[in-house]
Amino acid sequence: MLAIDEQLLEIDEAIDDVAQTFFTLDSVKSYLEIKQEFLADSALQEKIAHFQELKQSYEENKDYLAFRPEVRELRRQLIKEKRILDMNEKVSRLRQSEVEVQEILAELSQKVSSAISPTIFVDTGLPLAPHKSHHRCGGKEKRDV
Repeated sequence: MLAIDEQLLEIDEAIDDVAQTFFTLDSVKSYLEIKQEFLADSALQEKIAHFQELKQSYEENKDYLAFRPEVRELRRQLIKEKRILDMNEKVSRLRQSEVEVQEILAELSQKVSSAISPTIFVDTGLPLAPHKSHHRCGGKEKRDV
């Protein structure tokens, strides 16, 4: 059973402070504004919904690509619409803003984990960030205890 003591309450308060501070960052405020603009654009949301329908249809039929020419055409249409969505200014701005916020969260996660132990690896999910190497087969993992 978890014992509630003064340290646990201090940690809880520190978490609340970090969360409140996080939402006051300019990058986070910008992300929230950009996301609202993205969601408010009904024409863009319709294009995204149509793209998702095409993708679902293609996923259901892709095993028959070699036998059915209409599946090949569906794939071409899917790629074309994906490019159009990727080139959309609001989609591009949202993705860039998401990466900025992800970088902030990654840095924060690394600081928190290193306060516990410098050997804790944090997978940030960022494309250029270091990734943990795979475990070797049959070998024991070395640990610093």
